[in-house]
Amino acid sequence: MTTVYFVKTGEQYLCPGEDGDVGLTPSFEEAEHFLSYEEAERAARSNADPGYQIIARHQG
Repeated sequence: MTTVYFVKTGEQYLCPGEDGDVGLTPSFEEAEHFLSYEEAERAARSNADPGYQIIARHQG
C-alpha cells in the first residue's frame, strides 16, 4: 500500500496546469498527487493560499 498526498486550497485542489505550471481544479479526480508529505508541503507553500490542507490517501 502506498500513501500519496493532495493539496486542498479553499474548495479546490492543486492540479497539473498548462505548460507544466500548477493549476487548480474542483475535482479530486483531476488533482495532482505527491509521493511525499514534504513534496506536497513545498508545492502548497509555492502555489496555495494560506490555510491549505494536505490530505493523505492510501492507494493500492
